[in-house]
Amino acid sequence: MKIGIIGCGNMGQALLKGLIAENFTSKKSIFCSDKNKKRLKFVRLKFGVNAVSSNSEVFKKCNVIIFAIKPQDLGAVLQDVISSLEKKLVISICAGITTKMLERSLGKVSVVRVMPNMPAQISQGVSAISLGKYARTKDKKVAISIFSCIGEVVEVKEELMDAVTAISGSGPAYFFYLAENLIYTAEELGIPHRLARRLVTKTALGSAMLMNQSKESPRALRKQVTSKGGTTEAAFNVFKRKALGRLLRRA
Repeated sequence: MKIGIIGCGNMGQALLKGLIAENFTSKKSIFCSDKNKKRLKFVRLKFGVNAVSSNSEVFKKCNVIIFAIKPQDLGAVLQDVISSLEKKLVISICAGITTKMLERSLGKVSVVRVMPNMPAQISQGVSAISLGKYARTKDKKVAISIFSCIGEVVEVKEELMDAVTAISGSGPAYFFYLAENLIYTAEELGIPHRLARRLVTKTALGSAMLMNQSKESPRALRKQVTSKGGTTEAAFNVFKRKALGRLLRRA
């Protein structure tokens, strides 16, 4: 299997790191392209994969092609398709781009749409996948195998992919924002930055691990911390007055 990755940004590099760490395929069987030539050179030196000069070369040499690019760059990449991709598998992680959109441009091609997320950088991501009209069972297996190298994989109906993007795709930023504000507040209260960051990071990590292992709902776990008349309840009284839950749902 020859895998082509078009786009060597954060997610492209996360995929490279995961594929190599899991020995999914040999480095010689991975081909990368990127419009940023400095980044392409960096990827070649860091990962030891093939760096090719054009997207068309990736299309020509590989039977699995991954679009690890921003949606606004897709049009330019599709212009580089020089021959039929009918016997190849195209995997797209472009947010908001449906399999139908790709099929309109590429024809009767096996397309799998994927929404990974940032923790893929440390192989702790979660990727949602959905299949296009012409994708087969073996294509799904290949996509799951590839993205399992960077974390967990779930299959969803494509009509849910935009919602998945809002939850797990953008979700890490929401947690980072909460951590950012907790650290800032800790510093305002006199806690040194390094200690504040450690307290917040370990609290977030421990809470996530507990939620992952517990059979109880997040609501039930929250209530265990929120003693009646206690300090946590006082904090939630502020959240309720400011309608934090409604604000999060709106966002």
